[in-house]
Amino acid sequence: MNGSTSRTPFFCVLVALSSASPIDDGTSVSGALGAGLRASKACKSGELLVSLPRSCQLSYDGSTEPNLLQLISKVPDELWGAKLALQVLKERILGPDSPFHSYIDNLPMGVPGIPLFFSPDAIRALEQYPPLSEQVKKRCRWLLSFSSEHLSGLPGSSADPFQGTPVDANILGWALAMTTSRAFRVRGPQHPAALLPLIDMSNHSFAPNCEVKPGPAGSVEMVASRDISAEEDLLLSYGMLDNTFLLLDYGFLVPSNPYDTVLIRYDPIMFEAGQLLAQGQGAPPDDAPDLGSAAFQQQLLTEMQLLGHKANLELAFGRSLQRCSPRLLAVARLFTAASAAEVRGRSADDLGAWDQPLSLINEVKALRMVAGVAAMLLTRFPTTLEQDRRALAGGPAGGPKLPPDVRAAVQLRAEKKAVLSEVLQDIGHRIRGLASQTVPHGAAEAYRESVTQGPGGQKRKFSTSSRKPKMRNGKGFG
Repeated sequence: MNGSTSRTPFFCVLVALSSASPIDDGTSVSGALGAGLRASKACKSGELLVSLPRSCQLSYDGSTEPNLLQLISKVPDELWGAKLALQVLKERILGPDSPFHSYIDNLPMGVPGIPLFFSPDAIRALEQYPPLSEQVKKRCRWLLSFSSEHLSGLPGSSADPFQGTPVDANILGWALAMTTSRAFRVRGPQHPAALLPLIDMSNHSFAPNCEVKPGPAGSVEMVASRDISAEEDLLLSYGMLDNTFLLLDYGFLVPSNPYDTVLIRYDPIMFEAGQLLAQGQGAPPDDAPDLGSAAFQQQLLTEMQLLGHKANLELAFGRSLQRCSPRLLAVARLFTAASAAEVRGRSADDLGAWDQPLSLINEVKALRMVAGVAAMLLTRFPTTLEQDRRALAGGPAGGPKLPPDVRAAVQLRAEKKAVLSEVLQDIGHRIRGLASQTVPHGAAEAYRESVTQGPGGQKRKFSTSSRKPKMRNGKGFG
């Protein structure tokens, strides 16, 4: 099978179009992915399926247009998709004069599955999981500010790369959606991304049967990574991504995604609330020392990069993280240590290693704190996992059928709740396993005593009144 991108031919074999949208093991995907690719006949592992020469790769790499390159340079490096989006707009405006006219003319004009274009109802549903809604708001703010500051004054100016055609936030948003959902960075993050016609129609799987790699003379090749049967769908891995970024960039979710995570923002008050919730205690007295305030804690928190001007406050629960990220476990162990002596000689990496607990007593306390944080996050959702599942079921028994974008938002938050529920189950199992171990004489009494102590061994007198916990600046998900 041979194809072309306007004037420039490329070579393609053993490929046909498919209307199916499968992922791992035939699991359904939230959102319609549209057409895909399938093998027109059986092929062997390593066999070449598509070879795309440099001239058929849509990128600004090698561009000699100073106005366009100057505009691209104003985009932050982390928004690499937006850099490529400007090149896409340039080619779209050129129309038939662009060698990519046929390709661009066949790109969808709407991207309803991507949260950037969700309805207000769907956005409100997404706000139950702030890490995603904040990313959507951040992209919207950037589109508006970049359009206002750099695009609005271009028409008629000598710096205009778009031939006088006005480009606003909506048009740029369309191009950004095209690049984030289709672009490849085959040569690594140090090189500009590219759109790869035909190859970019391959759907996603965490167990792909194809791979994309650099070929000779700047070409890009898609090859079979295992034997493929005739009529089998050709699948690529978009990366070991969690559902947040699959939905944000590609417009679909993977149910029970093995790489799904729940992101949280580090806040000592959140860990204190988790500790109180796990212990069933009321608020600590106002004169109780704050978690993380001791000198030895501050030193290790700085080593974990949770304090300081270059702090990275992101922590996570997740299926592929042994239920929580090493830094989250490290913080729990540090905050439940009875004194500086208990962590002396331990690095931040040591504290976050599952196979290096401080002690049996500390490990039980730390795991209970981690479970308390997970439970607290679950309580902050206004709906339960079962309520979300009933809403997703829809129809006569489950209520009205949800619009596609609202459905995606509800499924996203349901998947996050499932991750947290699994965390609670797994940590409960770990705690029961520790409790079954032989406890040295006197350790049980020491543990009961340590529960009422803060860092440094200071006695805590917990109140069982209805006073609110010390949550002065709690940030929850962050």
